[in-house]
Amino acid sequence: MPMTITISPYILLLTIAIFAFIIPLISGRIGVPAVVGEIIFGIFLGVLGLSLDTEGLIIIDFLAGFGLIFLMFLAGLEIDFSKVEIYGVKPFLLGICIFILTLGLSVFLTSKLGYGLYLAILLSTSAVGLVVPTIRELGMLKTDFGQTTLIATFIADFGAVLLVTLYTLHFEKGVTWEMSLIALIFVLFFVVYYVGKLAIWHYPDRLSAWFKSNHPSEMGVRAAFALLLVFVALSEIANVEAILGAFLAGVMLALLFRGGTVLEQKLYGIGYGFLIPIFFINIGMQFDVGAFAEVGIYLILAEILFIAFAVKIVPALLLRLRHSWKDSISAGVLLSSRMSLIIAMAAVGLELNLIGTSMESAIIMLAIITSISCPTIFRRMHKVKDIAKAQNG
Repeated sequence: MPMTITISPYILLLTIAIFAFIIPLISGRIGVPAVVGEIIFGIFLGVLGLSLDTEGLIIIDFLAGFGLIFLMFLAGLEIDFSKVEIYGVKPFLLGICIFILTLGLSVFLTSKLGYGLYLAILLSTSAVGLVVPTIRELGMLKTDFGQTTLIATFIADFGAVLLVTLYTLHFEKGVTWEMSLIALIFVLFFVVYYVGKLAIWHYPDRLSAWFKSNHPSEMGVRAAFALLLVFVALSEIANVEAILGAFLAGVMLALLFRGGTVLEQKLYGIGYGFLIPIFFINIGMQFDVGAFAEVGIYLILAEILFIAFAVKIVPALLLRLRHSWKDSISAGVLLSSRMSLIIAMAAVGLELNLIGTSMESAIIMLAIITSISCPTIFRRMHKVKDIAKAQNG
């Protein structure tokens, strides 16, 4: 029987804080996403047999849960719908078609292999947090190909979050009038957006002062947290997953204040500097290492890896309408990367008993494998001379 060590939650937080600082430095040197390092560190803590008393578990579980909420908030903040003003609606229509084909193929393959609809939805996600920096690093962010790939990623993640919300509500309640409450969340979304636009129009100087770095009361940060909690609370009232409200709050902030603001930098600092590492390290601590002693889990991992690549690469061939075969295939490979979102949704599925611990472990391994391999393959498929040609062309 493994030894169990009971420690104070503050000692655990100190340990997390130290390694949350060290892990990105190591990950950057070896070319691995910091999130992967955080999960592996959490697995290591779990293997050591660290445990908390009841009060400590409540504290860490709350911080990890809020880290998940904040992760979805920042995922929504990544989405920039203003691109439609630059590139028109065609990339959005293409992204929607790719997502529909992805979901349909995912449902078909998972059902053939005996898995449920929830896994099909999970495998239709992408990884905005990996796609954006990969394309930016290669200098392709402003190209038509880069923007089309980004838009396809945004649509996949937004569609997956909405579908997970509908599915979990149907799973818990069935087809009831409460499903109409989701529409009320979107109604509130547009109301807040309209009021926000009016406020920005009538009081531009006062609102812009909130987002200055030297504002003594950090009104911008307070307003962002208030917006986040309004949508999360509304989701709770409507009995839908809080991740939808958090995601919509991030989208709202992205629509009202289009990127590059000091506020955005502060929110990323709070999220990725403290709350989100706690979520991923906690995921690692709860990782079922014993599941890998089961022969069946390797078959599960192999099957979902096959589906994960197939449901992205095949639909991405639609990009051939605007780009080359190589670009289309490489986009499919990059879209095959999964990380934060699929792990967050797997955590929700495990909580609702929609998936088991073995499947969650396989999904985490899928995320680790694809988050390392897919950006690497994409970089190798796009040499420097090809990128320069795309930018000049």
